[in-house]
Formats: sequence, C-alpha cells, structure tokens
Amino acid sequence: MKLRTLAVAVTVVALTACSDSTGTSGVTPANPAGKGPKITVAMVTHGQSFDPFWSLVQKGAQQAASDYNVTLKYQSPKATDPHAQASLITQATSAKPAGLVVTIPDPSVLSDPVRQAVAAGIPVTVVNVGDTVYQDLGALTFVGQPEKVAGAEAATQMTKAGVKKALCVIHEEKNQALTDRCAGFTEQLSSQGGSVQTLHVNGARLDESQAKIEQALQKDKAIDGLLAVGIIGFNAAGGALKVLNKFGTVKLGSFDVSAANLAAVQSGQALFVIDQQPFLEGYDSVQVAAFQARYGQHPFRPIYTGPSVITKSNAAKVVALYKATGIPLFKGGYPQ
Repeated sequence: MKLRTLAVAVTVVALTACSDSTGTSGVTPANPAGKGPKITVAMVTHGQSFDPFWSLVQKGAQQAASDYNVTLKYQSPKATDPHAQASLITQATSAKPAGLVVTIPDPSVLSDPVRQAVAAGIPVTVVNVGDTVYQDLGALTFVGQPEKVAGAEAATQMTKAGVKKALCVIHEEKNQALTDRCAGFTEQLSSQGGSVQTLHVNGARLDESQAKIEQALQKDKAIDGLLAVGIIGFNAAGGALKVLNKFGTVKLGSFDVSAANLAAVQSGQALFVIDQQPFLEGYDSVQVAAFQARYGQHPFRPIYTGPSVITKSNAAKVVALYKATGIPLFKGGYPQ
C-alpha cells in the first residue's frame, strides 16, 4: 500500500471516530477529495532547509493539498529563529487562509501569534511539536508524536541493550520537541538505575558537532549509550563513533528516518530508530485543516503518528515502505 493511500485510510477513520458529540454528526463525507472550491491552507514550520526531515513533512503536506483541492502556502525561517517564525505566522494570519498549520517549538514566543490567529477565526492545527500546549492556545488538534513518550521508548530500548550511562545529543536550539525527547529519555533511563548527560551541538556545523561528541566520549569513558534526537545529530554521532572506533562499544540510537540510520540499524551499528512518520504528519495536518474548513469536522483528540520503533527485525520492511512512496530519504552522513 502506498503511503498516500495509507494516509487517506488512517485519517478518514480517525476523523469519523473522533467527532464532536455535541456539535457535529460524526459522519465523514464520502470521497471528499476535490469537492468544493479551492481553499488556501497556510503552513508555517520551524524546519530548517538543510534538515532532510522537513522535506518529507512538506511532501506529505503537498500530497494532501493535491488530494483535497487545497492551495498550500508553506513557509519556514532560513534558520532556527522562533521570532522569525512568529513573524511568518502573523503574516500568514493577515492573509486570512481557510486554515493554518503551525509548529510550536518555543511556546514563549509563538503562543501569542497562534492565539491571534485563533481569535481572527482561523482554524489552527498544530503539527510535529506543541502537543502539550495546543489546547491552551485554542488549536483544533495536534498531529505528531508525544515526545517524552518517544524519549522514554528510546530509553527502554537502551536499557534492553544494557546501557547504564548515556549521552543525549540535541542538534537544534530552542526546539521543545528535542528537549522533551531527551527529558523522557533521561527520566526513563534514570528510573532503571542509569544516568544521562545532555549535550547541545550546532547541527548546521557538522564537523564542529562531531568534534564535541568525540570530546564528550573521550572525557567520560563510562558512556556506553548515545542517543541522537534527529538526523543531523545522528550524522555527527555516527562520525564520532567511527573516528573513535566505538561502534558496538557505545550503543547508538536515533530519532527520525534517513537512509544512513536505517542502514546502520540493518548492519548492527545502531540499535534503533524512532520514527514519527513525517510524511503522515504533513499529510494529516493539511487534511485536518481542509476538513475543518469545508465540513466543520476535526479529530477531538491528538493524531499520534509515533513513536514507531525500527529495529533490525523490521528495518527492511520500513526501507521497502519508504522506497514504495517514491520519496527519497536523506542519504548523507555516517556510517559509510
């Protein structure tokens, strides 16, 4: 089954099941694609252009826009900058789209422009990051992964492998989702008698990030686990382990799918990848916006697209699935 077909099947079921018991019928219109006049949905994410994860989110959003007769206006800052994203949200609101999809990596900066959009009568869907704040801001729902739960799952996988002391690498500043991943990871590993050191690196500077990870591993020889909370961090972490010849000695786990980390799982150089299914995040969020604009219906609980745990036992199937979508995964990075 192609991912486009899967996305339609999953989200139509979700929309049917999660109707408003007080204000809507709960009946999802049959074959809604293309019905009615074209509407505009604005999507403003924090995703940086160099991060391959966001190309999958955007492709999913574009596919949903095509399926549901939507003009998609996708924007993101050139670099991680909540204030720049806030300005983009304000600009998008002023254009009065039928729906608005946003990420909320920094609630202290982004809450006000999201509230302003809601106050202007624009339905807001939160995607990828913001599951703990979307209700307080008046957004319709959240599409993505509960990050602390995902971090805890990563710790469970590490504990099974015997890890006692881990390094958690955050590659992007001012991103609450990445912080929550490390927090969930730390809480769960600590509850099992382990400990975690969090290391912040600059994902835009891969060589510098790799060097910092190497230094941390050399400074503390007791570190036997390494978690990268994203693709860019995985590239730096894999490079560090390769240089230090520590593959296997230090257990490696990662978030978000790339060709490199899937290959590492298959070869045994990495234990797992936590996949939040970015294509579905983009697809489902635009579909939710389109359904709300046209039919006044939306899911009344979050749509959780992760955490999906990829290990050596199922990695080949996941590779085949992504290949079938025709969406190229990021191929760079380590190990090679």
